[in-house]
Amino acid sequence: MPGPGDAPRPPRLPASPGVARSICLLGVAVALLGTATSASAQSGGTPVPGPGDPCPAGYPGDDAARAPVARWMARGAALRDVPQELPVMAGLAESGLRNLHKRGNPFAGYFSMHSSLNRGDYRGFKRDPELQLRWFLDTAVIVRQREIAEGDADYGADTDGFGLWIADVERPAPENRDGYQPYFDDADGLLTESCRPSAHTPDQTPPALRVTAAARQRDSITVRARCPREACMVAAQAEPRRRVRAAPAVASAGEAVTLTLPARARRSVRLVLTVTAVDESGNASRAEKRVTLLR
Repeated sequence: MPGPGDAPRPPRLPASPGVARSICLLGVAVALLGTATSASAQSGGTPVPGPGDPCPAGYPGDDAARAPVARWMARGAALRDVPQELPVMAGLAESGLRNLHKRGNPFAGYFSMHSSLNRGDYRGFKRDPELQLRWFLDTAVIVRQREIAEGDADYGADTDGFGLWIADVERPAPENRDGYQPYFDDADGLLTESCRPSAHTPDQTPPALRVTAAARQRDSITVRARCPREACMVAAQAEPRRRVRAAPAVASAGEAVTLTLPARARRSVRLVLTVTAVDESGNASRAEKRVTLLR
């Protein structure tokens, strides 16, 4: 990730076991996004702009100036209810907002996507900036869902946190995680007005959430949860936290998923179980259950 005005990006460190779990979760959730997201929200090129839309719907081209490219990215982000500055900041940091291709370099495009991503929904991304933007936004959506579901209720709500959100998408070397936030002012300067299409209304409705759990359980807590009307990501925690471990986020495309909270306590305890579901726009719903853990 180059600094402002710099060229080459430093090498990334090997993924840790925790990152490997995130990659697995992202892979599953991206597959669900592929079936749940409408065509009008998949990339910066759709839908066709209306008469009041100031930003390009189609990719302006590799030879275009930075401002049209930034506004194309911002429009795609707005369609996914993602902050418009986010992909622009990432593109500025990773490539100087250029569609980079260098023989022998496994990283390419605006967001320095690794060649291992050249498969499935993103096959051909090196020649297709629309796919590059789709990958970035798909991953940004999933990261936000996961972080909110697992307890960070304000994730992505403050512009001062946009850089760390990008770092959670790009997964740079740990020492480079703070390198994205300085690009906020540059990105904001390229976006002189909102690029949200006039026909797009942001989704601000929390997902419907259905939760079932037995009132008395032994050794661990098991809960079933689903969002019956849309894709979501669900996770669970219990109070007091010292008595039981949290259940990490799981993606659901409408079907019920099972969340398991392993016991920490050595004796029986009454718990307040909270299940959080987050939709693709970052809206959250919560449901509480009172459960007795028997030991």
